[in-house]
Amino acid sequence: MSLKLFRNKSFVGLDLGASTIKAVEIDRTQAGWKVTKACSMPTPKATIKDGVVTDPNSIGDAIHQLLKDNHIAATSAVIGAAGASVVVRSVRIPKMPEAVLRKSIKFEAGRYVPSSIEDSFIEFEIMGDAEDGSMDVLVVAAPKDIVESRVRACEAAGLDVEIVDVEAFAMYRSIVEADPTHTFNDEVIALVDVGAHTTNVSVVTKGVFAMTRSIPQAGETLTEALANYFKLSEEDAESGKAQLDLQVLIGDGKPIENPPLRVIQPHVDDLVREIRRSLNYFQSQQTEAGQSQTVDKVVLSGGGAALKGLAEYMHHKLGMEVVRLGVFDNPRFVHTGHDDPSTGLAFAVASGLAMRPYAKAA
Repeated sequence: MSLKLFRNKSFVGLDLGASTIKAVEIDRTQAGWKVTKACSMPTPKATIKDGVVTDPNSIGDAIHQLLKDNHIAATSAVIGAAGASVVVRSVRIPKMPEAVLRKSIKFEAGRYVPSSIEDSFIEFEIMGDAEDGSMDVLVVAAPKDIVESRVRACEAAGLDVEIVDVEAFAMYRSIVEADPTHTFNDEVIALVDVGAHTTNVSVVTKGVFAMTRSIPQAGETLTEALANYFKLSEEDAESGKAQLDLQVLIGDGKPIENPPLRVIQPHVDDLVREIRRSLNYFQSQQTEAGQSQTVDKVVLSGGGAALKGLAEYMHHKLGMEVVRLGVFDNPRFVHTGHDDPSTGLAFAVASGLAMRPYAKAA
């Protein structure tokens, strides 16, 4: 009989991004959460495309090395799925028992899922009764190739995968749900996760996800713009970007003589424009449903949110409150080795994934 059967499970939250792999190990404490390990490494080139791990063995080797180098002895991983093909949507359907809905969920979800239903994992949660004998249901769909390729990569690293979450849910768990100092759970917020290749926008209504959307503009868009214009290496462009401050562009209308800022400004404006489109879409859906909820504020996180002045610039352009939050802005999170000046912006998803087994146990 294998001794593995008697070994306690230990979990690590793994955020598998197209440019960076991030790992977080976390413990529950009486006061909140203790982050025992938070580490990252560059993703091997061209191994993740549109959320799909195209080379599970290379990613598996990278995960194994990351955990080994940082002395993380986890046996199981919690991973997330995200991207344009991952659907999270609140829908209103005729009231029916959960058992009946489970049999018909593929038909119901087919109206909202752009990819093949047969090639997707579908889950749902009944949120409550609505008017006219209807009920509100949160539908989640993720393509099987995204989920299964990530599971294979973890297995190649010697890890079991028992939980696959949605990255937006993980970020909400660590940034919003676990923070008692804010009133976000009582508001309508836009949760904006600025990554390297994509920016994910989720509208959350008093703790309930209403919609998610993936935008192709993100941190690497700005890096590439600087590299191409000034003929820089990717490393030098990234370093130069870190020195910029978008607040310089919020002025009295006079021309700003700052060529690097002028290079990235159109791309930042494209990002803000797409975020505004997402908020307008949510508002139009509310109007069609005869409701009047509007987004109260934007909660900004993710590695790309570390760009200086981004929150202030978005506030200026959107005309609403924008709050930039990382995991270590939350007083309930303790990380004794924490010296990250960005307050853990890049670790929001991985931390939320690491928290997930505790939520399951509760």
